[in-house]
Amino acid sequence: MASVPLSIARRLTANQCPQWAGLPLRRLHTSGTEHRTFALGEEFIVRLPRDGDAEAGLVKEIAWWPRLGDALPVEVPEVVYSGVPEEDTGRLGEAAAYPYRWAITRWVPGADAAATVLDGGRTDGWPETLAAIVLALRSIDLGAIPVTHWPRGGRGGHLSDRLRALDETRDALAGPLDATPLTPLIDAALAVEPDPTPVLLHADLIPGNLVAREGRIVGLLDLGTLTTGYAAWDLTPAWWVLDRAGRDRFRALVDADDDSWAWGRAFAGTQGLLAHWYYTPRHHALAPLGARAVREALAG
Repeated sequence: MASVPLSIARRLTANQCPQWAGLPLRRLHTSGTEHRTFALGEEFIVRLPRDGDAEAGLVKEIAWWPRLGDALPVEVPEVVYSGVPEEDTGRLGEAAAYPYRWAITRWVPGADAAATVLDGGRTDGWPETLAAIVLALRSIDLGAIPVTHWPRGGRGGHLSDRLRALDETRDALAGPLDATPLTPLIDAALAVEPDPTPVLLHADLIPGNLVAREGRIVGLLDLGTLTTGYAAWDLTPAWWVLDRAGRDRFRALVDADDDSWAWGRAFAGTQGLLAHWYYTPRHHALAPLGARAVREALAG
Protein backbone atom coordinates (compact mmCIF):
# COMPACT_ATOMS: atom_id res chain seq x y z
CA MET A 1 0.00 0.00 0.00
CA ALA A 2 2.51 2.59 -1.25
CA SER A 3 -0.13 5.31 -1.33
CA VAL A 4 -2.38 5.82 1.70
CA PRO A 5 -5.22 8.22 0.85
CA LEU A 6 -6.76 10.71 3.22
CA SER A 7 -9.99 8.71 3.15
CA ILE A 8 -8.33 5.80 4.94
CA ALA A 9 -6.94 8.04 7.68
CA ARG A 10 -10.38 9.60 8.11
CA ARG A 11 -12.09 6.20 8.28
CA LEU A 12 -9.61 4.72 10.76
CA THR A 13 -9.84 7.74 13.03
CA ALA A 14 -13.63 7.84 12.92
CA ASN A 15 -14.04 4.12 13.60
CA GLN A 16 -11.36 3.61 16.23
CA CYS A 17 -11.13 7.05 17.85
CA PRO A 18 -14.63 8.55 17.63
CA GLN A 19 -13.71 11.13 20.28
CA TRP A 20 -11.48 12.79 17.66
CA ALA A 21 -13.62 12.13 14.59
CA GLY A 22 -14.73 15.78 14.41
CA LEU A 23 -11.21 17.19 14.29
CA PRO A 24 -9.96 18.46 10.91
CA LEU A 25 -7.61 16.07 9.12
CA ARG A 26 -5.07 17.08 6.46
CA ARG A 27 -2.19 15.40 4.69
CA LEU A 28 1.34 16.41 5.69
CA HIS A 29 4.26 16.50 3.28
CA THR A 30 7.35 15.46 5.22
CA SER A 31 10.79 14.05 4.47
CA GLY A 32 9.70 10.70 5.93
CA THR A 33 9.68 7.74 3.57
CA GLU A 34 7.95 4.88 5.40
CA HIS A 35 4.71 6.40 6.68
CA ARG A 36 1.96 8.59 5.35
CA THR A 37 1.29 11.26 7.95
CA PHE A 38 -1.74 13.44 8.58
CA ALA A 39 -2.33 16.33 10.98
CA LEU A 40 -5.31 15.66 13.22
CA GLY A 41 -6.50 18.96 14.63
CA GLU A 42 -3.74 21.17 16.04
CA GLU A 43 -2.26 18.66 18.44
CA PHE A 44 -1.97 15.20 16.90
CA ILE A 45 -0.33 13.31 14.03
CA VAL A 46 -1.83 10.21 12.40
CA ARG A 47 0.92 7.87 11.17
CA LEU A 48 0.02 5.12 8.70
CA PRO A 49 2.74 2.66 7.61
CA ARG A 50 3.03 2.13 3.85
CA ASP A 51 4.09 -1.53 4.12
CA GLY A 52 4.92 -4.34 6.51
CA ASP A 53 8.49 -3.19 7.14
CA ALA A 54 7.27 0.27 8.12
CA GLU A 55 4.66 -1.35 10.37
CA ALA A 56 7.40 -3.29 12.18
CA GLY A 57 9.25 -0.03 12.81
CA LEU A 58 6.11 1.64 14.13
CA VAL A 59 5.39 -1.26 16.49
CA LYS A 60 8.90 -0.74 17.84
CA GLU A 61 8.18 2.95 18.37
CA ILE A 62 4.92 2.23 20.18
CA ALA A 63 6.82 -0.05 22.57
CA TRP A 64 9.93 2.07 23.10
CA TRP A 65 8.91 5.74 23.13
CA PRO A 66 7.28 5.40 26.57
CA ARG A 67 10.43 3.68 27.87
CA LEU A 68 12.88 6.24 26.49
CA GLY A 69 10.99 9.53 26.66
CA ASP A 70 12.08 10.49 30.18
CA ALA A 71 15.68 9.45 29.52
CA LEU A 72 16.20 11.63 26.45
CA PRO A 73 17.17 15.32 26.67
CA VAL A 74 14.71 16.40 23.94
CA GLU A 75 10.99 16.19 23.20
CA VAL A 76 9.73 12.95 21.67
CA PRO A 77 6.37 11.90 20.18
CA GLU A 78 3.88 10.77 22.79
CA VAL A 79 1.84 7.83 21.54
CA VAL A 80 -1.76 8.64 22.42
CA TYR A 81 -3.39 5.83 20.48
CA SER A 82 -2.13 2.53 19.07
CA GLY A 83 -4.34 1.59 16.15
CA VAL A 84 -5.15 -1.90 14.91
CA PRO A 85 -5.63 -3.20 11.34
CA GLU A 86 -9.10 -3.16 9.87
CA GLU A 87 -10.98 -6.40 9.44
CA ASP A 88 -12.22 -7.02 5.91
CA THR A 89 -15.83 -7.71 6.78
CA GLY A 90 -17.23 -6.75 3.40
CA ARG A 91 -18.84 -3.64 4.83
CA LEU A 92 -16.19 -1.38 3.30
CA GLY A 93 -17.59 -1.86 -0.17
CA GLU A 94 -14.91 -1.33 -2.81
CA ALA A 95 -12.51 0.23 -0.29
CA ALA A 96 -9.68 -2.07 0.79
CA ALA A 97 -9.26 -2.73 4.50
CA TYR A 98 -6.15 -1.12 5.96
CA PRO A 99 -3.92 -4.08 6.96
CA TYR A 100 -1.35 -2.55 9.33
CA ARG A 101 -1.07 -1.31 12.87
CA TRP A 102 -0.98 2.48 13.00
CA ALA A 103 -0.71 5.22 15.61
CA ILE A 104 -1.69 8.70 16.68
CA THR A 105 1.06 10.68 18.37
CA ARG A 106 1.24 14.12 19.86
CA TRP A 107 2.79 16.77 17.59
CA VAL A 108 6.35 17.87 18.42
CA PRO A 109 6.31 21.56 17.37
CA GLY A 110 9.02 22.70 14.98
CA ALA A 111 10.50 21.70 11.62
CA ASP A 112 12.93 18.97 10.73
CA ALA A 113 16.55 20.05 10.54
CA ALA A 114 17.05 19.27 6.83
CA ALA A 115 16.65 22.81 5.48
CA THR A 116 19.03 24.28 8.04
CA VAL A 117 21.66 21.65 7.28
CA LEU A 118 21.40 22.04 3.50
CA ASP A 119 21.38 25.86 3.67
CA GLY A 120 24.40 25.98 5.98
CA GLY A 121 22.39 27.71 8.71
CA ARG A 122 23.60 28.28 12.23
CA THR A 123 23.82 25.18 14.36
CA ASP A 124 24.90 26.63 17.70
CA GLY A 125 24.36 24.08 20.43
CA TRP A 126 23.63 21.23 18.03
CA PRO A 127 26.79 19.20 18.84
CA GLU A 128 25.91 19.36 22.52
CA THR A 129 22.32 18.22 21.95
CA LEU A 130 23.30 15.41 19.59
CA ALA A 131 25.95 14.21 22.03
CA ALA A 132 23.43 14.28 24.86
CA ILE A 133 21.00 12.15 22.81
CA VAL A 134 23.69 9.60 21.95
CA LEU A 135 24.99 9.41 25.52
CA ALA A 136 21.46 9.08 26.91
CA LEU A 137 20.81 6.09 24.65
CA ARG A 138 24.13 4.53 25.61
CA SER A 139 23.29 4.96 29.29
CA ILE A 140 20.32 2.57 29.02
CA ASP A 141 21.36 -0.56 30.90
CA LEU A 142 20.90 -3.37 28.41
CA GLY A 143 21.91 -5.81 31.13
CA ALA A 144 18.63 -5.06 32.88
CA ILE A 145 16.66 -6.07 29.79
CA PRO A 146 16.36 -9.71 28.66
CA VAL A 147 18.35 -10.15 25.44
CA THR A 148 15.23 -11.48 23.75
CA HIS A 149 13.57 -8.09 24.39
CA TRP A 150 16.37 -5.98 22.92
CA PRO A 151 15.27 -3.99 19.87
CA ARG A 152 16.56 -5.45 16.62
CA GLY A 153 17.07 -3.93 13.20
CA GLY A 154 19.14 -4.00 10.05
CA ARG A 155 21.83 -1.76 11.54
CA GLY A 156 24.15 -2.02 14.50
CA GLY A 157 26.31 -4.86 13.23
CA HIS A 158 29.92 -5.12 12.07
CA LEU A 159 31.12 -2.74 9.36
CA SER A 160 32.12 -5.64 7.12
CA ASP A 161 28.56 -7.00 7.29
CA ARG A 162 27.19 -3.60 6.33
CA LEU A 163 29.53 -3.35 3.34
CA ARG A 164 28.72 -6.90 2.28
CA ALA A 165 25.02 -6.06 2.24
CA LEU A 166 25.72 -2.98 0.14
CA ASP A 167 27.91 -5.00 -2.20
CA GLU A 168 24.92 -7.20 -2.97
CA THR A 169 23.35 -4.12 -4.57
CA ARG A 170 26.51 -2.94 -6.29
CA ASP A 171 24.66 -0.41 -8.40
CA ALA A 172 23.83 1.47 -5.20
CA LEU A 173 27.49 2.45 -5.03
CA ALA A 174 27.72 3.20 -8.74
CA GLY A 175 25.16 5.98 -8.92
CA PRO A 176 25.54 9.67 -9.76
CA LEU A 177 28.22 10.14 -7.09
CA ASP A 178 31.64 8.58 -7.58
CA ALA A 179 32.25 6.06 -4.78
CA THR A 180 35.96 5.73 -5.53
CA PRO A 181 37.17 8.51 -3.16
CA LEU A 182 35.54 6.68 -0.25
CA THR A 183 37.59 3.52 -0.83
CA PRO A 184 40.63 4.57 1.26
CA LEU A 185 38.29 5.74 4.03
CA ILE A 186 36.47 2.40 4.05
CA ASP A 187 39.72 0.38 3.87
CA ALA A 188 41.13 2.33 6.82
CA ALA A 189 37.98 1.61 8.83
CA LEU A 190 38.08 -2.11 8.02
CA ALA A 191 41.66 -2.25 9.35
CA VAL A 192 40.54 -1.43 12.89
CA GLU A 193 38.11 -2.94 15.38
CA PRO A 194 36.17 -0.79 17.88
CA ASP A 195 34.89 -2.01 21.24
CA PRO A 196 32.11 -4.51 20.42
CA THR A 197 30.16 -3.96 23.66
CA PRO A 198 26.57 -3.44 22.47
CA VAL A 199 24.75 -0.21 23.26
CA LEU A 200 21.27 1.07 22.44
CA LEU A 201 21.27 2.88 19.09
CA HIS A 202 18.84 5.18 17.32
CA ALA A 203 20.80 4.25 14.15
CA ASP A 204 19.25 6.96 11.95
CA LEU A 205 20.29 10.32 13.39
CA ILE A 206 19.83 12.25 10.16
CA PRO A 207 18.38 15.77 9.79
CA GLY A 208 14.89 14.55 8.95
CA ASN A 209 14.61 12.87 12.34
CA LEU A 210 15.64 15.94 14.31
CA VAL A 211 13.12 18.65 15.18
CA ALA A 212 14.47 22.20 15.23
CA ARG A 213 12.79 25.20 16.78
CA GLU A 214 14.21 28.73 17.11
CA GLY A 215 17.59 27.49 15.92
CA ARG A 216 17.89 24.66 18.42
CA ILE A 217 17.40 20.90 18.20
CA VAL A 218 14.46 20.28 20.51
CA GLY A 219 13.00 16.96 19.38
CA LEU A 220 13.81 13.47 18.14
CA LEU A 221 11.63 11.39 15.82
CA ASP A 222 11.42 7.88 14.38
CA LEU A 223 12.56 4.86 16.37
CA GLY A 224 11.97 2.57 13.42
CA THR A 225 15.68 1.71 13.21
CA LEU A 226 16.17 1.42 17.00
CA THR A 227 18.56 -1.44 17.65
CA THR A 228 21.62 -2.52 19.61
CA GLY A 229 25.21 -2.87 18.48
CA TYR A 230 28.45 -1.01 17.88
CA ALA A 231 28.44 2.52 19.30
CA ALA A 232 29.97 3.81 16.05
CA TRP A 233 26.60 3.64 14.31
CA ASP A 234 25.33 6.65 16.25
CA LEU A 235 28.39 8.75 15.33
CA THR A 236 26.98 9.32 11.83
CA PRO A 237 25.33 12.70 12.62
CA ALA A 238 28.86 14.10 12.86
CA TRP A 239 28.86 14.01 9.04
CA TRP A 240 25.14 13.99 8.23
CA VAL A 241 24.25 16.99 10.40
CA LEU A 242 27.31 18.93 11.56
CA ASP A 243 30.14 20.89 9.95
CA ARG A 244 33.82 20.40 10.75
CA ALA A 245 33.83 22.54 13.88
CA GLY A 246 30.65 20.96 15.17
CA ARG A 247 32.03 17.52 14.38
CA ASP A 248 35.11 18.13 16.51
CA ARG A 249 32.96 19.32 19.40
CA PHE A 250 30.60 16.34 19.10
CA ARG A 251 33.50 13.88 19.04
CA ALA A 252 35.00 15.34 22.19
CA LEU A 253 31.67 15.19 24.01
CA VAL A 254 30.97 11.54 23.16
CA ASP A 255 34.65 10.66 23.69
CA ALA A 256 34.92 8.70 20.44
CA ASP A 257 38.20 6.81 20.02
CA ASP A 258 39.99 6.63 16.68
CA ASP A 259 38.63 3.19 15.75
CA SER A 260 34.99 4.07 16.43
CA TRP A 261 35.41 7.39 14.63
CA ALA A 262 36.78 5.63 11.53
CA TRP A 263 33.79 3.30 11.51
CA GLY A 264 31.30 6.12 12.03
CA ARG A 265 32.82 8.02 9.12
CA ALA A 266 32.58 4.95 6.88
CA PHE A 267 28.97 4.34 7.91
CA ALA A 268 28.07 7.98 7.21
CA GLY A 269 29.77 8.03 3.81
CA THR A 270 28.28 4.78 2.53
CA GLN A 271 24.83 5.69 3.85
CA GLY A 272 25.15 9.01 2.04
CA LEU A 273 26.00 7.29 -1.23
CA LEU A 274 23.06 4.94 -0.90
CA ALA A 275 20.65 7.79 -0.05
CA HIS A 276 21.83 9.90 -2.99
CA TRP A 277 21.56 6.97 -5.43
CA TYR A 278 18.11 5.87 -4.25
CA TYR A 279 16.41 9.23 -3.71
CA THR A 280 17.75 11.31 -6.63
CA PRO A 281 15.30 9.85 -9.19
CA ARG A 282 12.55 10.27 -6.61
CA HIS A 283 13.37 13.98 -6.16
CA HIS A 284 13.46 13.51 -2.40
CA ALA A 285 15.25 15.72 0.13
CA LEU A 286 17.38 12.78 1.25
CA ALA A 287 19.27 12.90 -2.07
CA PRO A 288 21.09 16.22 -1.44
CA LEU A 289 21.48 15.35 2.23
CA GLY A 290 23.18 12.11 1.21
CA ALA A 291 25.50 13.97 -1.15
CA ARG A 292 26.37 16.40 1.63
CA ALA A 293 27.15 13.51 4.00
CA VAL A 294 29.58 12.08 1.45
CA ARG A 295 31.31 15.46 1.07
CA GLU A 296 31.61 15.85 4.84
CA ALA A 297 32.95 12.30 5.23
CA LEU A 298 35.62 12.98 2.62
CA ALA A 299 36.45 16.27 4.31
CA GLY A 300 37.33 14.42 7.52
